[in-house]
Amino acid sequence: MSYRIRNGSDCERAKPYPDPYLKALEVLKVSKDHTFVCEDSVSGIKAGVAAGMPVVGLTTRNPESVLMEANPTILIKDYEDPKLWEALEELDKRIGSSKTSA
Repeated sequence: MSYRIRNGSDCERAKPYPDPYLKALEVLKVSKDHTFVCEDSVSGIKAGVAAGMPVVGLTTRNPESVLMEANPTILIKDYEDPKLWEALEELDKRIGSSKTSA
């Protein structure tokens, strides 16, 4: 199934409200416990945080200092940033250990 939330017109409220992310979770039938958001704008980061999801902020369009005000979980310069891969590896380890202890 393919679906794309294009802009605020697909939801009652646009970013920085969480509605676009909450709608995407609903349409895709996934839990926010198993997802994360990648955003390069303040309004996008705020929307992801408000939706209760971990947010990876990208400094590809906006300065780090501006994006940090929106409170992302982690801030990276691009998708090859070692911080992203370290965080994903740590998450993978936690998921793996929780499966073996259950």
